[in-house]
Amino acid sequence: MERKIVSAKIDVVFKELFIRERSLLKNFISDVLDIPFENILEVTLTNPEMPSDYSDGKLVRLDLSVRLRKSDNSETLINVELQVNSQSYFKKRTLFYWSKLYTSELHSGESYSNLKRTICINILDFNITDKQNYHTEIIAADKETGEQFTDLMSIHFFELRKVTDALDVNDRKAMWMQLIKADTEEELNMIKNTNIPAMEQAVQVIFDMSADTALRERARLREKALHDEASALQGAKEEGIQEGLMQALEKLIANGMSKEDAKKILGINL
Repeated sequence: MERKIVSAKIDVVFKELFIRERSLLKNFISDVLDIPFENILEVTLTNPEMPSDYSDGKLVRLDLSVRLRKSDNSETLINVELQVNSQSYFKKRTLFYWSKLYTSELHSGESYSNLKRTICINILDFNITDKQNYHTEIIAADKETGEQFTDLMSIHFFELRKVTDALDVNDRKAMWMQLIKADTEEELNMIKNTNIPAMEQAVQVIFDMSADTALRERARLREKALHDEASALQGAKEEGIQEGLMQALEKLIANGMSKEDAKKILGINL
């Protein structure tokens, strides 16, 4: 009988994964951003604290400061967010968080030359693009020539629903996404059996978390909060649609159409 697994698709579990085993952060960043592992000198988790209340639906983020092997020994700021509930305004929100992170360490009177490369990684359990590929990178570029304007801005979207179940050891991005969306012991063991050290380690941490009664309860409460949030949003949407249909019905009747004909046109069965 398979054991019950906590899913890293729940944001508090995802963050706890890297809090418990911070050495994985370097592997994660290297793989999803195609940065050579040896070029990452240090990865610092700048918000290691976890929220005291997991049931309020508030955002749980992973904020990182990454020091890369460059001539100027510069730092890169990275925000990682995992979102399971579809949001129509998500593109605007990720721009907002990118801008906040970009300006967060520039103090009054300091030179703009101190601004750091800032990257947002968004892992989504809904589709945000029409393309088939699960990974999209947004950069600042010249609209006419496509030439990159600056390397200081980069926003990544990883759409979990577009990630296939087939394992490819040469596609580490996909393997991380498969690890995140896995919710059965069988799926995790398949990833573990690839014998990739970072993947083996990550799977073992998830197994350890799954055996942690307190963590499982926190994950359950968080999952419930996210489900309640999604249900509330769907209810509000349906209520808004119903209200719009009623207004349209009234307008058609006011313009001389019979109530029955108006209801047929609008597909109302009331």
